[in-house]
This record gives sequence, structure tokens and C-alpha cells, in this order.
Amino acid sequence: MPELEPVDLVFTDPPYNCSKDYGEYKDNLSETDYHVFISSILNVCFRLAEKQAWVAPRYKMRLFLNLFNEVYLKDPHIIVVRRGARGPFRGGWSDQFETILTIGKPNKCDVDLWEHRLKGEGYFFTENAFGHPGYTPYPITSRCICLLSQNSVLDPFFGTGTTGVVCEELNRRWIGIEISEKYCEIAAKRISNEAKQLKLFR
Repeated sequence: MPELEPVDLVFTDPPYNCSKDYGEYKDNLSETDYHVFISSILNVCFRLAEKQAWVAPRYKMRLFLNLFNEVYLKDPHIIVVRRGARGPFRGGWSDQFETILTIGKPNKCDVDLWEHRLKGEGYFFTENAFGHPGYTPYPITSRCICLLSQNSVLDPFFGTGTTGVVCEELNRRWIGIEISEKYCEIAAKRISNEAKQLKLFR
């Protein structure tokens, strides 16, 4: 990442250190190691792009807000994404929303309370997550990239390539970084299919 050229936007949904199985990456670091890991990624990302959009759960909000403040020296703007159905139970509460931390003025005025289907809504969530435990829904990815980028996007936690698929559709250049060969193969197939469809209809 330190060798990359600047981009318009970093959009990503990082691991949250909550013991999900990502294959190669073990999502069960000590709190100190996780803090160092995310901080190192944030530092590079903030040098590469003026605009940022990080999906960050409310139960890690203090950590992410502190890190954004340390690196950026400002608080990010928070987009709240409301669930359409009851979410998973954590600490006696049923999650009803997710949050996206953003930096940078959007390309056009938009509300910061969104309503989209999210993973964890059972049969209400019908989007294919491709077996990824931290899948970010396509509509949320697309809306962020539309609002905050002009030409180029970096996703340092690329997963199954939703960011790349969206960028192909929106005619943005993109860079995706992913350590899992399995997810890279899924991403390559998805992006190739998207490119073929766009070529066909154009």
C-alpha cells in the first residue's frame, strides 16, 4: 500500500476482531495488536486519499473514532444505516443499525440516515454474500462510491470484490487488496462477469 499512487476515495469494511473466520486472516488479535494493525492501515489510507468511508460497527465505535481523531485530527461524519428487520443480539440489545465513518464532502447533498437491507436480517437479506462473513451489501457500497469518488477507489479489505464490481459499473478505476486466494477468485469472476455485461449492453 505505501507504494500506491493517491486515489479519490478509500472505501472499505475492515475486520472487527470479533473471531470471524476469514480463512488466512485470524480475526482474534489481542486488543493492542488489533489497534496497531488498524492504525497502520488507517495511516496509509489517509495519505492516499482525502476522502474516506469505513464501515465500522457501533460496538467498535470508540476505537475507530479515536483512531480517526488521532490520524485525521478531526471527527468523521457518521452515516447511520438502519436495518429493515431485527438484527443480531449483542450484549442484550438487538442491533438495528450499522454505521459508516466518512471524511470528505459528498459530490451531492444526501441524507445521513440510510435504509438498506443488511446481513443479519435473516431471509429479508436476499443478496448473495458469496460465503464471506463480513460481506458489505452492494447498494451501500454503490451509494458511498457514487457520493464520494470521481475517478478512483481503493479497498484495502477487498473480500469478494463488491467494490470492484461497483467501480466497473460506475466507470471508476479501482484497486483491491485481499490476502485470501479463495475470495480473490470469487472477486475476479464477479468483476469479469460485470465487465462482460457492460460491454454487451454498451
